[in-house]
Amino acid sequence: MISTERLFDHAPYDSTFKAKVISIGPDYLVLDRTLFYPLSGNQVNDSGRINNIDVTNVLCKDNNVGDYISLESQIWHYMDISSFHINQEVDGIIDIQNRLLTMRLHSASHLVEHFISKLSGFVSVEGSFVNYEKDRTDYKFTTSLTIDDLNNVGEEVNNFIAKHIKIETKISNGIKQWICGDIKMLCCGTHVDNVSKIGKVKLKRKNKGKGIYRVETYLLEENNV
Repeated sequence: MISTERLFDHAPYDSTFKAKVISIGPDYLVLDRTLFYPLSGNQVNDSGRINNIDVTNVLCKDNNVGDYISLESQIWHYMDISSFHINQEVDGIIDIQNRLLTMRLHSASHLVEHFISKLSGFVSVEGSFVNYEKDRTDYKFTTSLTIDDLNNVGEEVNNFIAKHIKIETKISNGIKQWICGDIKMLCCGTHVDNVSKIGKVKLKRKNKGKGIYRVETYLLEENNV
């Protein structure tokens, strides 16, 4: 099986690309390379167009939503395929504004997780999802996650963002890591290259019951990249 080259891993700020059709399914295209991030790793897929035709969904062939995806997988672009053929050269464009918002929020989510994990009573991360509107992550605690706790975490995150620390993503042995200073986390998503590009954030808390608290992260600055 020929995999799809993941251009977004190395060029997350790019919005246009050229590629070749290597396979056609009943309602999707497989390209030899793509900037379209697939729905995976708890991050929303990119939207956009290929040859001016709307891409309605983007998925990885080998992985379910929420699983850590293979970086060698084919990426399926769901769309009207009637005008395409094998080996056709195509032009793609993603919605770069939504991509940039998602990158900022995804990077912010790692900082929120880092500081929340230091709180007394923290047990684990139970699930998360990020798109261009917000990040939401569920945390399990043995004690209450109070409003004061959340406000303190928000302050720590915004203070960290103000330090202008570089963000790197590194791939080794098929595993992608998010690295910011001394903070390292496994992540296959897209991210800004410096914490300063996140801008200030605000946090909201929802008590889901049974020791589960949902923390939502929002951007306070609309244009920061």
